[in-house]
Amino acid sequence: MTFLPTYAISQELNITGLNKGEEAPFTGILLTKAALAKIEADLRLNVQLCENNCKLKLDEKELLYNKDVSILKAEIGGLNQFVQVKNKRINRLEEIIDKNNNSWFVPVVAIASFVVGVATTVGITYAVNK
Repeated sequence: MTFLPTYAISQELNITGLNKGEEAPFTGILLTKAALAKIEADLRLNVQLCENNCKLKLDEKELLYNKDVSILKAEIGGLNQFVQVKNKRINRLEEIIDKNNNSWFVPVVAIASFVVGVATTVGITYAVNK
């Protein structure tokens, strides 16, 4: 029955009333008013079902989209908190380094290591040559 609207659209529409015993003025399909009403009701129902189905699918996609957006926002919030914690840790470590800034320590250790290395080399060379 769903082929009737497509078929009717492509044909010239002829509607006429007939009484019992009268001859039809054109060839076609003879319908009672009740049959025509049922076809119209079925077509309206099909259109409504299609509209409801489309709305349901759209709402479903919208819910999935909103869920994904919420999940991503939560992940972004968590990552922002993680970055804040790491930044605080970095700042605290930088403050500790600034408080304990022993800029003399590294050069003194490097020079002392060099002197000890030279003294050891000279001592070993002296001992081997004697």
